[in-house]
Amino acid sequence: MVSSTSTSSTTKSTASATKLYKFVDIGANLLDERYTDGIYYGKKRHESDFDSVLDRAIEYGVTHIILTAGTVQESKKALTVVREYRKKLGATKNLFIGCTVGIHPTRCQQEFIDNLIVDDDNDEDDNSNNGNKKQQQAGRTADDVLNELYEIAKDGITDGCVVAIGEIGLDYDRLEFTSKTVQNEFLKRQLEIFLHNHDDGNNDVSSLPLFLHNRSVGRDLLQILQQYYPNKKEIKGVVHSFDDKLELALEFIDLGLYIGLNGCSLKTQQNLDTVKQIPLSSILLETDCPYCEIKPTHAGYQYIQTTFAGMKKVDKKFELGKQVKGRNEPCQIIQIAEVIAGVKDIPLEDVVNACYENSMKLYQFQ
Repeated sequence: MVSSTSTSSTTKSTASATKLYKFVDIGANLLDERYTDGIYYGKKRHESDFDSVLDRAIEYGVTHIILTAGTVQESKKALTVVREYRKKLGATKNLFIGCTVGIHPTRCQQEFIDNLIVDDDNDEDDNSNNGNKKQQQAGRTADDVLNELYEIAKDGITDGCVVAIGEIGLDYDRLEFTSKTVQNEFLKRQLEIFLHNHDDGNNDVSSLPLFLHNRSVGRDLLQILQQYYPNKKEIKGVVHSFDDKLELALEFIDLGLYIGLNGCSLKTQQNLDTVKQIPLSSILLETDCPYCEIKPTHAGYQYIQTTFAGMKKVDKKFELGKQVKGRNEPCQIIQIAEVIAGVKDIPLEDVVNACYENSMKLYQFQ
């Protein structure tokens, strides 16, 4: 629940619980150690305030949050966190939490190749590399990793904790972590095992929507999806954190996908020009927290009407229940809606209601 002035006003207001809006944050990195352990850049700054972050989200109208995962361990942890939250607080808190399962494109080298190889420094007969030998751990293969992911998703869908496959896709901005070749191979292999491997019964992993990463890859992701889903009715999902050209957004939409917008989607005037023309019926809201906060230097900042009081820098005295300056949170999702409303010159309520309905439809939330 938040209050906000009209998008035509230039006066910003402080967020408060006076007007009801409802939000689904379709992408939140709440497993980040800044929330779970209070660790920033390797230094312990404060105790965990994970529950406080969720409480603030509820206070400001967030009804659903999807925790994103990008490795095998994160997928396992996400499922565990969701189940523990539901068991402990789910019955008393007006908040649905779900999670994704998948390998992020920049983590494919790590998860499917590097993690399969271990150092064996017990072989005294080997004189190369200071006596170290590289060998595959217990015969584990990339197929084993894929099968493990599939079993996590299959387990999580039984009680509705896993709600999407992701974060999967392509990222050519950070090829120092994973090459194009490896990214493409394991995007395809994840699509094959997750979405072309049908189960019997109601708990079918192939029915889950995709949570897709698309950064500086031109039409490569689109073309792979077109190849794997020639029938548009078979695909559903969202291209999250979209910051590319309008033409590409419209092609994703034509394929049957939604467009996810956060602060990184609203940085430049070109971004805003694109958002202005994306149909409201195809937009989902996300924070991608703790990243993608809308900053004063961003083109979209001019349209923000709701601010959050009491933020303090992490190197100052931490107060439990207070937001940390520079660490984005789900409660700030209203600012994304305000920028979209301002750019499109339509009422904020129209944006909030449309995006909420879009999210509920995609994820089939009750």
